[in-house]
Amino acid sequence: GEPCDVVCNKQGLKCNPKVETGNSTALFAELGVQCPQPPPRDGVVWTASYQPAYVPGVGACHGYAGVPDYDNCNSFNTTVQRVCRCEGDDTYRWHFGTGLSGVTLPGGETTVFAHRAPAGSTGVLTHLWTTCGKDCVDGTVIRIYVDGEASPSIDMLPPMAAGVGFNDTSAPWGTKWIGLGAGNGGGPAWFNNFRIPFTSSVRVTLHHQSGRAQGGFYFIVRGARDMPVVVGERTLPRDAKLKLLKFEGVLQPLEFLAVADVKAGSGVHFASTMAVASGNVNFLEGCYHAMSPYNEPFPGVLLATGTEDYFDSGWYFNAGVFRFPVSGNTHLDTSHGVTWSGYRLHDQDPIFFENGFKLLWRNGDANDPTTGAKCFVANGTKAWDPQPSTVVSYAWVYVW
Repeated sequence: GEPCDVVCNKQGLKCNPKVETGNSTALFAELGVQCPQPPPRDGVVWTASYQPAYVPGVGACHGYAGVPDYDNCNSFNTTVQRVCRCEGDDTYRWHFGTGLSGVTLPGGETTVFAHRAPAGSTGVLTHLWTTCGKDCVDGTVIRIYVDGEASPSIDMLPPMAAGVGFNDTSAPWGTKWIGLGAGNGGGPAWFNNFRIPFTSSVRVTLHHQSGRAQGGFYFIVRGARDMPVVVGERTLPRDAKLKLLKFEGVLQPLEFLAVADVKAGSGVHFASTMAVASGNVNFLEGCYHAMSPYNEPFPGVLLATGTEDYFDSGWYFNAGVFRFPVSGNTHLDTSHGVTWSGYRLHDQDPIFFENGFKLLWRNGDANDPTTGAKCFVANGTKAWDPQPSTVVSYAWVYVW
């Protein structure tokens, strides 16, 4: 069910869009595929860009007559197996990528792009973009597997990757890393330019979290060869990997959340995005603490004296929504309780670490009963009245 581009690229080859069948099933037989079940009369003739193809559940070969001189290497249908013509080295490219135009986003996970770096070289994904109908994009899951890993380093929803929750499509806006180029209640177009390095191979999959296929889907992925990854004017090691650390759940008042949790090794905390729904705004009292080495005792380094402070605002975001180059308050609604989302990028103030790292945030916070100071005690008197909060948190961390 994969595109021919993916099938070929996994082997370091490129797809030749010209498939010659001689208007017969002989090519299938050469590939060791038997076609015991004849297709219906209208199934013999090529009618779709994912043909010629074999239908496993039926045992029939479809679309092998009248195949055009040049087929679409990117087309796919999850119910069939395409005939792909793979030839020639595709690892030499200094730039690489693909695009999907008006396809059906599958309900189940499907590989839509793969690439191998040539020996002695590395690669980095540099750009992701996607659009579809509003309900479609909100549920689009992008997973990125690097260097043959079984579990993806990155498993993301495009809106949360940009620090936007609660289906807010206010547009246009953007930083050099993230943004929304279309929306305002219509189909949103999200982009992400986070550098995703790999040393040998990369694979990108898509699916809709509802498990149902969605039509009219568009997607672009691009990358470059031997491109350094730089954070805060410091070039990261060649073996650096970008990991997305996520949390989705309910926090009780004063409960801590490890936004980032790296038990060993070195790296840099690059970005955080968060969305919170709560009974009132007092969850914003929560302070941020950085611990490195991993077992450093509380309070570690106090990064921010409140949630809105970490996102470069103050006084419960009293100036409203904003989208700065390194921070944003992308959504704030206090009409029924509170819903809020934002992003914080650390390319200008990188948080490097070694011997592990932990970034702690709290649902509300506590005051020192002796001094009245907030953020410096794990147990103290509650600052105002934070409520149970439903939290979605993304932390983007380079590790090596």
